[in-house]
Amino acid sequence: MIVAAATIFVVLLQSSIQTTTAFSLLSTTTTSRTNTRTTISSSSNNNEGYFIAPTSDIQSIDVSDLGLTLDDFDVTFPKSSDGGIQITTSGYESTSMIPSVDDNGVSWEEDSNIVGVKLSIPGLRGQPIAAMDVQITSNTCTVTVFGYAVWSCLLKGECLPESSSFQIEDGKDMLPLITVSVEKKNNEIRWDGFILSIGEDSIL
Repeated sequence: MIVAAATIFVVLLQSSIQTTTAFSLLSTTTTSRTNTRTTISSSSNNNEGYFIAPTSDIQSIDVSDLGLTLDDFDVTFPKSSDGGIQITTSGYESTSMIPSVDDNGVSWEEDSNIVGVKLSIPGLRGQPIAAMDVQITSNTCTVTVFGYAVWSCLLKGECLPESSSFQIEDGKDMLPLITVSVEKKNNEIRWDGFILSIGEDSIL
């Protein structure tokens, strides 16, 4: 009886050891397969270490009706002389000193260094361009006819008069077109326009 009981105990013990070993091997093998699958998936997408969302979670939007191509997204921004991005703004202002009158006679465009302006002052209609002149100081712009100041304004910022330029030419309907280009003294300050206020000596 003692021998038979010992034999049964040994058999049960061996069976328990085999079961535990089999479970351990199965668990190890399963874990190894899971890790290998994840590593391969990450390696194939060159995103090792990042969470990869299931394909079913990825949403798509059809934008084919917009007619866009990849070339439309290849935009080159203009650069300034120092290599920064060049931002250009533009707008219109009135040449009249009367607040209720908006003639849009000033068309301006500004970048980081230059403010360019086109002046079409209604009161100058019919005046000979040969008799006209433009005088620019650090903060004013004055238009003269036959040597008399007829229109002036305060600038929205300070400029470098020695680097400024102007041109006067015949425009539409006998209205002279005055083109002015002023270099800003401080290119870090945006003017957002050209005219701060119309000069009190303006008679137009």
